[in-house]
Amino acid sequence: MISHVLLVILLAAPAPVSSAANPSQARKALASCLNDAVKTDLEARTEPPAFQAKLAALCASEKSAYRAASVAADVAGGIKRAAAEQNASMDLDDVVSSTSDRYKDFFETNTKPR
Repeated sequence: MISHVLLVILLAAPAPVSSAANPSQARKALASCLNDAVKTDLEARTEPPAFQAKLAALCASEKSAYRAASVAADVAGGIKRAAAEQNASMDLDDVVSSTSDRYKDFFETNTKPR
């Protein structure tokens, strides 16, 4: 009897979020892509305004994957979709802004990220 109850509970439980929709993994992939772009452009001595101009188009698939994973995780946690999408947009804006700032700092100090 107890095993039947346990089986019903397990079947009713929400499925775990797949690794493809894991915001932490998606954010790491995005950070890695942006870090590679920073290194490449620093080696090419791309001026900061030129790097900033192309930053919006860099790592599009990683940004999309992060947005989807972030929204899915928030919605699964009970946050309304509109708020979840706004959170993801703000997170992505912060990532782009901090990448631009980091690039400028590395460029001006003639240093490279690790």
